[in-house]
Amino acid sequence: MLVLLTRALEESKRTAAGLAREGHEAVLSPVIEMEPTGAMWPAGVIDGVIATSARAFDLFSAAPDWPLPEVRRLLPLLLAGERTGNAARERGFEGPALIAPNAKTLAADIGSRFPVPGRLVYLAGRDRKPDLEESLTEAGHAVETIEVYTAQPAEYLSDTALSLAGTGEIGAVLHYSRRSTEIFLRLARDAGFDLSRVNHVCISHDAAAPLLNAGIHGVLIAKTPDERAMFAIINALARLPEPPLGQDKEYDLDERGLD
Repeated sequence: MLVLLTRALEESKRTAAGLAREGHEAVLSPVIEMEPTGAMWPAGVIDGVIATSARAFDLFSAAPDWPLPEVRRLLPLLLAGERTGNAARERGFEGPALIAPNAKTLAADIGSRFPVPGRLVYLAGRDRKPDLEESLTEAGHAVETIEVYTAQPAEYLSDTALSLAGTGEIGAVLHYSRRSTEIFLRLARDAGFDLSRVNHVCISHDAAAPLLNAGIHGVLIAKTPDERAMFAIINALARLPEPPLGQDKEYDLDERGLD
């Protein structure tokens, strides 16, 4: 199956490699690009560093010695996702790590395991949900948010993506966040992309919301909010005799391996 990837370029490349291992092809048309903000490391004593994305470490644009090497070796890390942990290690952070599968679980784990009060630095994107900060603040922690990166929207979809969409060759689009889905929806409509002719595979209900609110058919939501579950849907779709385009026909997807 040919899959359209719209996340940031480096992430799309990793996803494309994963799809290739599953026997699928990908066309890349990023609708957002991540850019560093130039934020600086805060002064003073810090009890822990929070990050929910590898971008927090990849895109921190301060001098290479932020913070001092001895501090990096000792600071506790409070992270969501193994990739975030790997990015932290690559930057020289070697302190004890609490790694949760997602931000919601991370907030609960910090609340139950980390002493209150604590001064926690949250390395985050400019566009984010406030849930993690609000939860930790309510628990009594002082959370200092450093906006490390921002997502800039693309102005258009790539010519290659539009050409393949026009010929009906794209079988699915992967959606990873509400914001990128909103941008994709706007760009696709501006370009005359017939969204009824493609399946939309979403990592979560939140990422799917703009499509559902717009009345788009063929929206499939991963059982768990991770790429492995999204790939499972792609694999199941590829086994169907034809793509289950929502406007034309309804399928019992659970019986065909999407459950």
